[in-house]
Amino acid sequence: MILDIVELKTYIEANGIKQKYIAEKANISEPKLSSILSGKRKCEVSEYANICNVLGVDFKTFVKEKEVV
Repeated sequence: MILDIVELKTYIEANGIKQKYIAEKANISEPKLSSILSGKRKCEVSEYANICNVLGVDFKTFVKEKEVV
């Protein structure tokens, strides 16, 4: 299973939620959250759980099955 960053970022933008708000409530620095959402940094499980909590979505919302090649 992998985190679908594109879906997460799309959800945040579509709902007009500010990254600053998410970072503050999820106890993640704004630069770190920005790096996660731009795909430059991996998201730790605890960070992802906090983000989901702030967004009020289920933990599985932005997780997809890893594609086998």
